[in-house]
Amino acid sequence: MKKILFSSLAVLALMLNGCGEDDLVPQVDTSNEYEKYIIENKDRTPADSTIYEWYRQYNTYFIYHFRDEDIKWQWAGKMMLDYSAFDPEKESDMKALVRHLNLIKQSFLEKYDESFLRKCLPYKIFLIKNLQQFAGGSLSWAYYPCISNGQDAMMVAYLQSNGRAYSTATMESEMSNVFGKFFYSKLDVKPVKFINSRVKVNYTLVTTPQDPNIEAELAIKPDFSNAQHYANVCGFVKAYLPTFVKEPTEEEDFADYLWFITQNRGSWIRQRTQFYKRLAQRGTYFIEFYKEQMGQDLIESQNNRFPEDPVSIDDFKFQ
Repeated sequence: MKKILFSSLAVLALMLNGCGEDDLVPQVDTSNEYEKYIIENKDRTPADSTIYEWYRQYNTYFIYHFRDEDIKWQWAGKMMLDYSAFDPEKESDMKALVRHLNLIKQSFLEKYDESFLRKCLPYKIFLIKNLQQFAGGSLSWAYYPCISNGQDAMMVAYLQSNGRAYSTATMESEMSNVFGKFFYSKLDVKPVKFINSRVKVNYTLVTTPQDPNIEAELAIKPDFSNAQHYANVCGFVKAYLPTFVKEPTEEEDFADYLWFITQNRGSWIRQRTQFYKRLAQRGTYFIEFYKEQMGQDLIESQNNRFPEDPVSIDDFKFQ
């Protein structure tokens, strides 16, 4: 995260093709190479022109032309990755890259304030054709639209397993989630009040809160359909697994609230905060932390995103 002092790094270690210990540290700082390539090629293709403008706008390297070792040291560690890169010499790849950039712009960049992204985006965002990660538990490879290495880089893929581009909705959800986790891991000051308000559950399941009073609330359903009912009763925006029952990690919890407050219509937010008191309470803690520590008004961000359906701080006061 740029321009913020950090006391610790939560490293998500990933590797390509069995990196050894020597691969963990780059031998050469490639930042100047990225900058030189972006500037020298700014008029080469429409994709290069967009990348140059984003470099100037966000102070971030959006990189599609890189060496394998540039990726290997970034993601060296415990997990394996495989990917396909865009070929700068192929016209079809450059046209696909333009579509990929437009997807990133519509699903992610346009949803946050420019000054916030300039300060908080990772220095490097690798643009990949497709990306697979080895899922050790199932002993298989799975396609991912976006991952972070927990340091100062992200990879964003264009194609899913069927060869089609990821949808805007999928990219919006995945990029916001990965960015939120990356952002949280870099925070010098953690949102202590927000973290301490997490409801304790048994077996990491939101269906089994330790407090019997909260457990009783699980039976009280709203008059609208809500697959995240159990999570919302416990004060979480989302629960995980296909059954929506696994408690989110602190990083996921943080990312979920950032998405919840800034990326949804006010009427949708109110529907939930006025039924689920812990969601409203923890939302208030989150908004206060962001304003005090990050200098950003999330209510204002949501209003700018949805001027026809804004939210207010009063919507987080449970009635």
